[in-house]
Amino acid sequence: MSVSALQTTQTITPSPLPPGVERHGRSLRINFMYRGKRCREVVERGQFDELSIAMAARLRQQVVDAIAEGRFDYSRRFPDSITAKQLLAMEVGQEQAVSTEHAHENIRYMTVAEGVEAWLMTQSSGKSKSTAINYRSRARHVLQRFGDRRLADVTTQELQQFRNQLVRSRANPAGLSPKSANDVLTVVRGVWEDARRNDITLSNRADGITNHRIEAKSIADPFDLDEMQKLLWADPQNMASARMVVCNCWLGLSRSELIALAVEDIDLPRRKISVRRAFVQGEHKAPKVLSRAREIDILDPAVDLLRQILTDAQHAPIEEVEVTHLDNLTIGKEQVRLLFRNPRTDMPWSPSALDRWFKKHTAKAGVRYRGFNQSRHTFASRALSHFAEPQWIIRQLGHTDDQMLRNHYGKWMPSEMDAASSAVMALDKALSDKWDKHRTQPNAEVEARRAHVA
Repeated sequence: MSVSALQTTQTITPSPLPPGVERHGRSLRINFMYRGKRCREVVERGQFDELSIAMAARLRQQVVDAIAEGRFDYSRRFPDSITAKQLLAMEVGQEQAVSTEHAHENIRYMTVAEGVEAWLMTQSSGKSKSTAINYRSRARHVLQRFGDRRLADVTTQELQQFRNQLVRSRANPAGLSPKSANDVLTVVRGVWEDARRNDITLSNRADGITNHRIEAKSIADPFDLDEMQKLLWADPQNMASARMVVCNCWLGLSRSELIALAVEDIDLPRRKISVRRAFVQGEHKAPKVLSRAREIDILDPAVDLLRQILTDAQHAPIEEVEVTHLDNLTIGKEQVRLLFRNPRTDMPWSPSALDRWFKKHTAKAGVRYRGFNQSRHTFASRALSHFAEPQWIIRQLGHTDDQMLRNHYGKWMPSEMDAASSAVMALDKALSDKWDKHRTQPNAEVEARRAHVA
């Protein structure tokens, strides 16, 4: 059964739910008592999984606690709730309800800047720190173009023109790449969808504003064996860092996964590594998707390097690190000895410090500079050039399918042609053996046709 089919099966199979969490058609909702009334609010629509259920249970507990402590604001927690509006009318009476209606009318004057800020605030909850930072960065383009305008005054045509002018072109050489422009459009669609939901506009003005097409282009620029040798021996005074780089050419971890690797993650007797965390935006976090939490194989060239790396790290201090879980809300603590440290500061590597060191190291080694993550691409490219099973490569890299491998992470390496030629020769022999037999021994039906023609 495929992963997607399994996930669908898990979504629709009835199973016990936490107290106060219930299914309602294709929705997931929570129920709780408030002011003597049983209240129910939908928290997830469409398909939902175990993580959605766990987050719903967490939200219900937060609501119950807030009610018990007298700090529950129904309208703020569930701004689109009919129940909240009914309770508000009952509590404040008709006069206050009219006042609230006037306030609701005033919301139609919300500016784009105010709408962007409100959307960013909601996106910061439950999103990774790096995602929230990226949204805020991309939102600057929206603010520069529309910031002082009213949300309700911006037309679909203006948003379409904005979309077309964002991306780099001959007419706009200073524009953004298609990927960056699409990140900006995510903000646009989110802000104007919020405006629709809150009755600031009658429709989502950004509905139909599509992403720019991104052409598949490989970013792989792998290191060959001669370059790997130079990188390993360029700086005898800092062999620990050099081993880290070259070892990753045989492992294929991302930069954030590699610098978060700990002694406890290495199992040399089994030749396995457990990839359980990454270091992103100054925090340790669980891999961003379930497929990235994985166990990978250690190839022969990496075994010797890892033995030396473990020896280098045998006196590393035990540290307690906080790891943000996949839901981006809960945090766990782990006692680990990190494998790699910045020799200049004796602190764990930060991504920026590692990048600066690596640029200097490639110059010292006489190797054309490419980013540190090319060590990951080197693994993928060499494995592809040796005809490794694609599913094995995908699992090692932590992907769910071969799209990234085909389009971005892998590149055929002519320097590996000896191995490739051997593999082609073996394939040629396996495919041609039986054909040779059929080619020289026609079957009876063919012989009969020949006789009839004669």
